[in-house]
Amino acid sequence: MNNLNTYIPKYGVPDAVIDFNGNDGLIAGIWGFENVIECKNGKILLNKKNISCNPLEFLQMTINDWSKSTNEISAIGFIGYDFKNILFPNINFKNSTKDIPDFWFGKPSIIKILDSFSHIEPLESISFSNCSSIISKKKYFDSINKIKYHLEYGDVYQINKTYPLKYKLKGKPFDLYHQLSWKIKPRRGFYLNIGKNQFLSLSPEEFIKTKDNKISTYPMKGTRPEGSNELERLQNIKDLSKSEKDKAEHLMIVDLLRNDLGKICEFGTININNLYGIQTYETIHHMVTEVYGKLKQNTNFIDIIKAMFPGGSITGTPKEKAMEIIDEIESYSRGIYTGSMGYIKPNGDIDFNIAIRTMTIENNIVEYPVGGGIVWDSNSEEEWQETKIKAKILEFVL
Repeated sequence: MNNLNTYIPKYGVPDAVIDFNGNDGLIAGIWGFENVIECKNGKILLNKKNISCNPLEFLQMTINDWSKSTNEISAIGFIGYDFKNILFPNINFKNSTKDIPDFWFGKPSIIKILDSFSHIEPLESISFSNCSSIISKKKYFDSINKIKYHLEYGDVYQINKTYPLKYKLKGKPFDLYHQLSWKIKPRRGFYLNIGKNQFLSLSPEEFIKTKDNKISTYPMKGTRPEGSNELERLQNIKDLSKSEKDKAEHLMIVDLLRNDLGKICEFGTININNLYGIQTYETIHHMVTEVYGKLKQNTNFIDIIKAMFPGGSITGTPKEKAMEIIDEIESYSRGIYTGSMGYIKPNGDIDFNIAIRTMTIENNIVEYPVGGGIVWDSNSEEEWQETKIKAKILEFVL
């Protein structure tokens, strides 16, 4: 079997791992980058040199250029949630407090396609300590009340509220990702080391996947814990599948994404598949629907990002007003969290996740945000407990 153990003795620890399991996903190890383009505070750097240009136009031009000289993957990288500040200049967002690129893409030097990444048990010891949160339960409840004020007055119909947890990592970031991936087998996992920061995404959510002229997105909204035994597991799945509250919350996001796709798809081609479907993961059950359509001719990567980003499932609806309220009630910058990580092929096909269940590491300090969608009939205690469920994957190393 072709796995990382084949290549690590020769190339060392990879700088990136695409760990996309399921739905025709790619699994690959990447060592080194020939070129890197990044955006910080609206300014473009190509291989650390400042470029005076339009960030979006230059990113597309650069990806087009990289695509001419590769047959495998043109670029890998991420778009952080805070890139919204550039995409929506009409909204007066707070400046990001994080020294993290708004987007970062690299042209891989060495690419090795793998049969599997997470089937071999990791041997390195990993542990966390000093768990902390920047928000107390009382402050979380207060923020829910603020959201409900906006819901009551019809400003929005749903808001995705998040907050970060912090840990001290004892061990190496790549070993942490290896251990968690081995336990969880993420549907759309990603590891990326850009030097100062390492990003570890154990995401179950697919954001954008294109193949030829078809584009699909997979909104994930509605959650239940896995269950401590088979009877409880089946009951939780049944409870989620029959929950009118979860279905209503889910349908809001499905409709939002149908509208987003309508900006870049041929008229009459947008459809849905498996509405309110249930997907089961290692510690959790989620409600997931596929929304898809046929792309208009000559639609490129930046056209898609401008139409779709940030993802509706991690903002709320209507999207722009939801982002304004999130900016008001959240006291931290999300950074890469709820942004998107993925890759671009030379033919223009892309596959990107929603960067949830995602850690940012700097000097072995781990930030791991959690959150969920808030609607009018949300119960504050239940929402608080849902965030704890979403942190349960960390119990594998705590």
